[in-house]
Amino acid sequence: MKHLSLVDFKKLPDSYMINKPSKGELYKNLRGISIDSRSTKVDQVFWALKGPNYDGHDFVLDAIKQGAAAVVINRTHVGHLSGRGFPLIVVQDSLKALQQMAALHRRKYNIPVLAITGTNGKTTTKEMLAWILQTKMNVHRTAGNLNNHIGVPLTLLNLNHTHQFSIVELGSNHPGEIALLSNITKPTAALITNIGRGHLEFFSSIEGVAREKLDLFKKLTRSGTIYLNCDDPRLANYHTRRKNIWTYSLNKNTTAKVTGSFIRLNSNGEGLWILNNRLTITLHIAGLHNVKNALAASTVAISLGYSEQEIKSALEEFTPYEKRMQIIKNGKITIINDSYNANPDSYIPALDTLMHIAQEHKSRKIVVMGDMLELGLKSDTLHQDLFFNLLNYDLDGIFTMGDACAIAAEKLRTRGFENIYSFTSHQTLAKKLKSFIKKNDIILLKGSRGMQMEKILAFL
Repeated sequence: MKHLSLVDFKKLPDSYMINKPSKGELYKNLRGISIDSRSTKVDQVFWALKGPNYDGHDFVLDAIKQGAAAVVINRTHVGHLSGRGFPLIVVQDSLKALQQMAALHRRKYNIPVLAITGTNGKTTTKEMLAWILQTKMNVHRTAGNLNNHIGVPLTLLNLNHTHQFSIVELGSNHPGEIALLSNITKPTAALITNIGRGHLEFFSSIEGVAREKLDLFKKLTRSGTIYLNCDDPRLANYHTRRKNIWTYSLNKNTTAKVTGSFIRLNSNGEGLWILNNRLTITLHIAGLHNVKNALAASTVAISLGYSEQEIKSALEEFTPYEKRMQIIKNGKITIINDSYNANPDSYIPALDTLMHIAQEHKSRKIVVMGDMLELGLKSDTLHQDLFFNLLNYDLDGIFTMGDACAIAAEKLRTRGFENIYSFTSHQTLAKKLKSFIKKNDIILLKGSRGMQMEKILAFL
């Protein structure tokens, strides 16, 4: 992070420095920000944040031993840390200060910044777009899914003068978070992949989700560009007086600026589709929903002057992000590792992909599923609706983890479904699964992030 030095911290509102270093040290290039003392590197700034389980202020001395150049702390912790001989940047609230620092840093760079949000597909869309754009420019983007009130500031603090375009992923599980993150990011363009039934515990309804996601468009400046998914019913009718709007559709919407035509999924479940009625693209990531993600990424690229041929060449080299529709061959068994996250709307395309591949290879179909978290009072109902929907897929086995799935599984047993098993540990589930599977089986592995369903892979 050669674009940042300790002198930049003087810009933080209501802050001051204890043990101020020499002028040379003050302007010395830093190697970045760390919020974990265990991974702090020499010449990084350790930012002490208080979390639900740990308080970073308890690990300040550990960070200094690791080589931290300075530490950001709350005023309430000055007492026992002053006089230790290392620079202390003292703020009222270290989390708020991190967000303020990121906002100040973002404004140093006059480059296009695209913010992406949505219930499903935002990380894959971001990665696809970055893959396309990096063929002609230096792209800054969110690492992994650091998309919350801490991750977005950390992402923005990695911006530097070599970057020509930035893609920042914004996540939200509470009302008001998209507005907050938009104010920090100050995007010049915005894309909402879709609006679905995610985090209903905090939004109470899909209408609440829609209001939260649409805050991204509302926070955009008048000159900003909107990328609008005409296939999502809660986005298609979005009304705006903006002139800079790029519409896209995979459902033959003739009024959309960019269109895609779905052809089919191949034997591996990978999508074949036509972009703008000109070029056929074969993806190497499974699922119809990833064709939709690819169309969204293509729309942004076209608006930036990329040709259909350039987009085709890039997308046909793109490989799936870990734990997102990742096809794994384990001997004679095929596993669809879609374990990164789950909600009622993301399960259906994953199940449809499982069905397609199984039919192509005449395989038995097995689903290993973990609870869908953060669904609030509707959790039991939504889990049971999903499980009853499973009856339409003629599955050969269902293995579940979590209380909500176990309750829904019992409902299926009363309907006569026999090969359904519920567990409380990854290891015991994997042991039973190993004894159940046969040659040529295909397994879908899916669940909310908190369920960590990928652990089952290690036992297999």
